[in-house]
Amino acid sequence: MSKPMHETINDVAIKLFLEKGYTQVTINDICEACGITKPTFYKHAGSKENLILDFYDRTIHELLIDTYHFLEASSHYEQLVLVFRTLIKNTKEYGQDLFSQMFISNLTEDHHSFDMRDNLTKLCVVIIKNAQKAGEIANKSDAGLLYRGIAYMFTGYECMWCIKKGETDWEREFFESAEALLLVRDDLRTGFCAK
Repeated sequence: MSKPMHETINDVAIKLFLEKGYTQVTINDICEACGITKPTFYKHAGSKENLILDFYDRTIHELLIDTYHFLEASSHYEQLVLVFRTLIKNTKEYGQDLFSQMFISNLTEDHHSFDMRDNLTKLCVVIIKNAQKAGEIANKSDAGLLYRGIAYMFTGYECMWCIKKGETDWEREFFESAEALLLVRDDLRTGFCAK
């Protein structure tokens, strides 16, 4: 069974963006690589910009399909770390060039690329509540508020990573800050923070 046309266009475009850089790839390049016409491109993709606006949705979809990873985690906090490490890994795979373009697009017009996703929010709030009950997270503030705080913190570090052209250790910086905010039990910390 072949992929729907929009998925094929998206996959080919992302590959080209990663090879040549977003601004160096034209719609003609994408059409030629897909073997399609411009009208077909516009019908299925809408615009070049549309191809980079749903990175989080794809990552979250993949994360929530493979839920067995959560069952293998040795603590609730490790489950939360798994969520953010997956987001960081996928962000790095797409690269700062594409994420910079996604930030620029959303600053020009809110495409909701950085909105909270209900399914991920619900999952993380439950994980934080369970971690609080288990004594893994000492901050007893509302779990939804804590999740929102670390989610926006994540976006802030990601933005700085883009601004600095990938020259930051934002994974370490994010986990240090998140663990300080959540008051994570010392033996569960990611290793970035001093114990």
